[in-house]
Amino acid sequence: MKLAAVAVVLLAMSGMANAGLSFLELSTATRTEAFNVANMPSFAGGTTLKLGLLNTNEAGTITFTYLGQESGYINSFHLTIGPTQHLYESNPVGTPVSAFVSNLGPISFKFEGDTDRYAVNGGHWDSGTSIGLIGQNMTISSGGGAGNYAFVLGYDDSAGAAKLGDWDDFVVGVNFSPSQVITPVPEPEIYAMMGIGLGLVGWIGRRRKVKAV
Repeated sequence: MKLAAVAVVLLAMSGMANAGLSFLELSTATRTEAFNVANMPSFAGGTTLKLGLLNTNEAGTITFTYLGQESGYINSFHLTIGPTQHLYESNPVGTPVSAFVSNLGPISFKFEGDTDRYAVNGGHWDSGTSIGLIGQNMTISSGGGAGNYAFVLGYDDSAGAAKLGDWDDFVVGVNFSPSQVITPVPEPEIYAMMGIGLGLVGWIGRRRKVKAV
């Protein structure tokens, strides 16, 4: 019975390990300007994208990497898990910030635009700002931010409405590493049961030899 219970726990934990990050779509939007960030794919005005928020379904380490910006304003990114960490336009492209996530649900971060406009992950978007999904499982092949990213998110800072803009005013790549799954250590009574079982197998083997003689 206990062995079966351990197996069920292991199966459940392996399912959790495949959960990771997800992007919850709140709405869609059409770009009114072209997305144009150095060393990244370009997207023309008139292309669509998803607006929403980033969730985690398990504990682990999340990393945000600054990939660039195309804005006339001064924008920034703030990872607010534990002590707040910041990414600024003055940082070299490729600069990362990381934190351990233990609370499941929306990740605690926000983008900040000029004159204190915020787009907070979870759907709180001030003064027409918003968070857009630029790409998923995306490869950046050159530049300081070269690498593979589970999600690439873009911020639009001041289009006047949450569904207008280009979402290239501050761009970050996101990766997530789940916590290591620890295999439960068998209880002492399980070792005892295994020992009894092996002893019975040996005893049966000896009886068969005696009968054969």
